Amino acid sequence: MQRLSILPALLATVLLALSAQGAAAAEATEERDFGPWTAVVFVEKYIQDVRVSGDDIFIKLQPDHRNDQLTMKNSMTEGGPYRKWFNGEVEFVAQENSGRPANTWTDRMQTSANFIDYYSDGKLFLRLKRR
Repeated sequence: MQRLSILPALLATVLLALSAQGAAAAEATEERDFGPWTAVVFVEKYIQDVRVSGDDIFIKLQPDHRNDQLTMKNSMTEGGPYRKWFNGEVEFVAQENSGRPANTWTDRMQTSANFIDYYSDGKLFLRLKRR
């Protein structure tokens, strides 16, 4: 009988974790395709557009968020576990933390991973999935 009382608590913990993961990406729009990538999370409050040129991925931030510090993570499966970047870190912090011109393509990224997550202030605003 002791094991049965643990099951509801375990289920509640799993459901709470899943809802927290979904809450991290606020107001995501429907999927959009960008060359070999699909944006499965695209929060228009933060981002205007994505452009893919060969292996390079560029983003265009909304003017109100052009000075945000961006953090990127990459993984082979959606939601992780995250892989290390070329610098040995799991999180890659954009070098252009301020002074991005408004309405310009910026923050060039390359990866061989299947997923790239873009964060601003700890909030997921873009998740790209390789098709």
